[in-house]
Amino acid sequence: MKSNTTKVCFLADIHNLLDDRVYWKEALSLKKNGYDVHYILAGNKAEKGITEEGINFIKIKRRIYVKNRFLNYLFNKIFPGGLYSKMFSKAAAIKADVYHFHDLRVNKIGKKLKLLPCQPIVIYDVHEPHSENILDYLNTKGIFTFIKNIYAEYIRRWEIKCAKNYDFIITTEENLRDRFRKKIPSDKVDIIYNYTNLENTRENTDYKDKIYDVIYCGGITKLRGAFKILEAAKIASREKNNLKVLFLGSYFPENLKSEMQEFIKQNNLEGNVILHDSVPYTRVSEFYNKSKIGLGIFLPIKTHRIILQIKIFEYMNYGLPIVGSNFGHINDYIKKENIGIAVNPEEPKEIAGAILKILNNPELFRKYSDNGIAAVDKKYRWDFMEKKLIGIYSNLLNR
Repeated sequence: MKSNTTKVCFLADIHNLLDDRVYWKEALSLKKNGYDVHYILAGNKAEKGITEEGINFIKIKRRIYVKNRFLNYLFNKIFPGGLYSKMFSKAAAIKADVYHFHDLRVNKIGKKLKLLPCQPIVIYDVHEPHSENILDYLNTKGIFTFIKNIYAEYIRRWEIKCAKNYDFIITTEENLRDRFRKKIPSDKVDIIYNYTNLENTRENTDYKDKIYDVIYCGGITKLRGAFKILEAAKIASREKNNLKVLFLGSYFPENLKSEMQEFIKQNNLEGNVILHDSVPYTRVSEFYNKSKIGLGIFLPIKTHRIILQIKIFEYMNYGLPIVGSNFGHINDYIKKENIGIAVNPEEPKEIAGAILKILNNPELFRKYSDNGIAAVDKKYRWDFMEKKLIGIYSNLLNR
């Protein structure tokens, strides 16, 4: 790298300040290796400061059009109110050596960043398959589905077109890497896997002292199996009446939690299912250390066939056998590392059967648990990705 004062500016309009990948992994890894890290992002209020870990940040206030958070999100996408021009102005003032941005629509200013007089390096960090997200998460009928399909294809092409202007593209898994490599030289595209950095928070908790039989951690939606898990809990609790299933995360849409509470009430599962809101990243270990099995029940949509879920590595880190979908990355890791049971995510009986099989077989539980911990310690720690990230930065800055 140029020097120990090389200046890096992260930009994001969706990810929050203390995002597990952007902040706790990438930003702090760069900070630890001598970089001066700044982070410009969108937020509910304008503020600036320096975090406890020494990351400079600037939050640009999003406009509030309506009280409904999802309608407001949509309006901000259509009428961003100068968010990106403000973001560009703040970023330009930093005069960074590297601009590293993380969200699709920040591409609106990506080329302008590249053309700044300071001649910066520009990196685009692709976390999601954006065109597939549009197809999967926008519910449409008739002509609107036709329009949605056209829009998704436009976004796919626009993203690639923008990416050609940058110095490097980082993805989180192989499918997206290969998508970009079809249009961009392969030496300008690589993967930084979202491996876990929580190995130091792992506790050797006795099995009998664990509180939760099953945990699902992450964004909670119907497409991520919320009701399939509830139905499985209903079935499994008939055999194991003291079964404890924990949901830990944010609920989308905002009425989902109340729908789940109604299901729990109607099926007398109040003593079996706990709906917990999301907690700061630094507190997640409290719940993992008290859990036995990790769930990844993703329904078979296009997005889920592509993304590599961080919870796979977190479950392994804490020795949680995984009951996960029988397709995509989660299926591959379950089989490759022998860390759990892959199931049809649309069959609650199969999910319940896998949970009970692991809970009722201490030797099987221990085998899956030990395999997961060993795999993380040997292959899936963030330390390995930190070295790779620093190597990418060094190569780019030394060109």
